[in-house]
Amino acid sequence: MTDKVTLTPREAVVDAFHRCLQGIDNNDHALFESACLTNETMAIVAGSTTLDGWTAINEFFERLFALVTSHMTSNIRVQMEDGADTASLTAHALAHHIRPEDAFKAEDTSYTASSLYFLNLVRDGRDGLWKIKKWEIKAQWTTGDINILHG
Repeated sequence: MTDKVTLTPREAVVDAFHRCLQGIDNNDHALFESACLTNETMAIVAGSTTLDGWTAINEFFERLFALVTSHMTSNIRVQMEDGADTASLTAHALAHHIRPEDAFKAEDTSYTASSLYFLNLVRDGRDGLWKIKKWEIKAQWTTGDINILHG
């Protein structure tokens, strides 16, 4: 028998963030999608690049799902008002990206980014889950070949 776990509102916001990153790292499209506002109001901003709308975001992540990735986060902070249907989340992240065929090579063929993440989230009225509406990625430093991300 399993007990149903009820998350506090702040935990539920963080859960959306974890669903997103675990979906990416585990190549679990459904889990990733469950964390995203899958309409044309969602946006991801990384430096000078903006992906507007689910169509563009999904297309980019289809390429990312072909990679082996590992996202490690810390210093997660949630800001929200009691009873609100909107929240913001900030975190530090270290993300490793590598082509599957290079995953166990002795030489480093990866792309690594240390970033600050800024997310705006909304509670979805359809399923009650928190979803990412906007994700801003501010790279602090990188190493390796960024072309790994762009094919």
